[in-house]
Amino acid sequence: MNRPLYTLALTASLVIAATQVQADDSAPKPVPSKHQLMKDCMAKQKASDGGMPKEDMKKNCKDVTQTEEQNDKVEHAAEQSADAPKN
Repeated sequence: MNRPLYTLALTASLVIAATQVQADDSAPKPVPSKHQLMKDCMAKQKASDGGMPKEDMKKNCKDVTQTEEQNDKVEHAAEQSADAPKN
């Protein structure tokens, strides 16, 4: 007789837990450092095995890193302006 009650309680707690997990996704993601971006880019360049000299890979990765850094700044500024109260 108590079994349907336990099932209902378990289902309700799972729904509440899923709602809480979904709400945490709205937290801002940390911005990777320039060093980490460069490291990731170099790893991708090496993995693609394009046969490029290391200096050319570094140059390409510097360009990519600068672009990603600028995009993050623009995105961060847009988020702040959206969060700012409007009078």
